[in-house]
Formats: sequence, C-alpha cells, structure tokens
Amino acid sequence: MKWFVLIFFFLYLFIHSYTFFRLIRTNFSSRVSSILIFLFIFMLLSPLSWRFLDERAPQSITYLVVLTSLLWMGFIFYTAFFTLSLDVYRNIVTVSKKLFGVNPLPIPSPRLSFYTILLASFFLSVYSYWETLGLRVIRITIKTDKLPPHVRNIKILHISDVHLGPVMGTDKVLLIKKVWEKERPDIIVSTGDLIDGNMRRKDGLASMLKNMHAPLGKFAVLGNHEYYRGVEQAIDFTNRAGFYLLKGERVDLGPLVIVGVDDDDCRFFNACKGTVDEYQILKDTPKDKFVLLLKHKPRLNPSSAGLFDLMLSGHTHGGIYKPVGEFIIKRMFITDRGLVRVKDSYVFVSKGVGTGGPPMRLFSPPDVAIVEILNSAQKSIKLVQ
Repeated sequence: MKWFVLIFFFLYLFIHSYTFFRLIRTNFSSRVSSILIFLFIFMLLSPLSWRFLDERAPQSITYLVVLTSLLWMGFIFYTAFFTLSLDVYRNIVTVSKKLFGVNPLPIPSPRLSFYTILLASFFLSVYSYWETLGLRVIRITIKTDKLPPHVRNIKILHISDVHLGPVMGTDKVLLIKKVWEKERPDIIVSTGDLIDGNMRRKDGLASMLKNMHAPLGKFAVLGNHEYYRGVEQAIDFTNRAGFYLLKGERVDLGPLVIVGVDDDDCRFFNACKGTVDEYQILKDTPKDKFVLLLKHKPRLNPSSAGLFDLMLSGHTHGGIYKPVGEFIIKRMFITDRGLVRVKDSYVFVSKGVGTGGPPMRLFSPPDVAIVEILNSAQKSIKLVQ
C-alpha cells in the first residue's frame, strides 16, 4: 500500500511538472508562470488533505474540497495526455523533415497548441463527468435445472464499487434504489468497495441501503478500498446497511448456495478472516444446487472453474476509460466488463456504480446487474444491455 501511494504521487508529480513546463511556461510570461505554479503545487498536494477533512471537517466543506481536487486530477490527466500526444506528433514531423528534407505536416504554434489542449481537456472532462451521472441496468438470464421444482425463478440485484465517501453519497444510493423499487429482487449482493471514506458520520446512507429489503437476504464481500479506509468501520457500515458479510464462507439458502471470499488485499493489513482462495470453499460445496460466487476482483484459482455456476465481481470499473480496460485491464483480470465463460462457469464483471478516483468515465458508464435464474432442465444464458 505504501509503495502504491509513493508511485502514485511520483506519477502525479511528473504529470504536473511535465504539463507545467511543456504547456504553461512556453505560453506565459515568467510573472504569470510564477503565479500558476502555486496553483499546480496546491492541487498536487491537495490529496494529502482528503483523509483529514473526511475525519474532522464539516461534510459540506469536505465534499467541495475533495470534489474539486478529484476533478482537477481528471482534467490534468487529460491535459498531460494531449500534451504528450502533441509532443510525439511534433517529433515525428521533425524526424521526417530531417530524413526526407520536407515537412509533410503542419506544426501548430505554441499558443494554438495551448488553447487546443485546454479546450479538448475541458470538454472531455465535462463529458466524462456527465457519463458518471447515469446508471445502466445489465440483464442476465440463466436457465438451470438446479433449482427445486417449486422455485420458478430467483432475481438477484448485483451492485459493486459504489465507493461511498466524501464525494459519492446519496445520489449513488438513489440510483440503486430506483432499480430496486422497479425490480424488487429476491436477493441483493454487493461485491466490494461499497465504501471509500469515513462512514461513521454517514448513518443516513446506511439507513437508505438498509431499507432496500430482499426476501432471501442481502449479502456482501469486502473490496480493497474497505481495507484502505479502515476495515472495522467498513464492516460496521456494511452490517448497518443490512448486508450479511461473507468472509470465506458459504450460505445455503435452500434454492441456491452463496459463497463469498474476502479481497486478497486483506493480507497487506494482516486482517484476513477466513480463506481468500475460493477453491477451498467450493471444493466442498454441493454441486446439486446453483452456486453463486461473490468475489471483488475477477480472478480465479484455476481449480475453481466449473465448481460454481455464476461468479459476480467488480473492481475493474471497465478500466474507467474504455481503452484502459480494453488494452490493460483485460490482461490483468478475467475481463474488464460484462459476461464471460470460464469452462462450465460464468463470470460477470460490473463496471461499478461509483468511481474510486476522479468522478469521470469514458465509454465505461456505471452499471448494476439484474440476474434472473430461471428453472429449466436445459442450461442457457443470455445477456441484455
């Protein structure tokens, strides 16, 4: 965890430094640059205040400061990306001129480059923020012969990565509540990162979640962010929200069996309770019932494939920015989003409801899943978006 924080701040420092020296100093006088450098330093260091404010400051002040800091973070990432892209373009044109003696492409002036990058970063930031405000409902229908004859179907509401904290709050819970009111599921499951802040002052959010009832119960597993922000208060909030927390155990509901394992980041905090290896539980789980596996990160012990019917996960956020999910996250996990088959089992990965960083997404809109298990002698599966 410490290494992750150090790497992040060195990267964040590099992004600010690169953007300032390549974009600001080349377009402004020394006096203006001296003023703007204080803004860059202030925004660079602003994440250091988040936890202090979340613990001690009024919630309204915390919200404004953290939201501004996060929006800046998303904006500066876009700005650095476009600045780097333009520098690469300039170098390609320069090299081609040296090799072939001609300049086949125009090079924009520093001032034109500045305004182009600024506008592109601003409008893309606005769009990315707007994309987080909606919620898509992914529908999965599974037909199985493992349900008892008297059970026609079971409907499950799957939420993940809500990241309730100083920024994500009532608005995200209301999005979930709207789906719950329409669907009235039999089971509600949360696959981690439900919280991402100090929840001891968020009784209202716990009550809102608790009031979403499900006849067969509400079940949750922890994600990595619960450990980052204090696992004990995370467990307390999850319980107050009405969820039964699964930490390396299974629950037989009669029509189906739910298995849940802790997130493996518990090892960094010496806080693991129960196994984080789903195989240790699945190997002894009866196979004559529908087995639903809850796990935050979409990774599997290879021996686990085929020992469950459906696994629900989150964590990836679809990469937040779709190209990241497509080219990076898919190489780190089973997939970055959606439904995939692993031998005789299926894995669904949610893009999550909230965001753990800047409240921005790019072609990775937030989602929840409605999983309907239908009683049938023939297995088939269908995904509707």
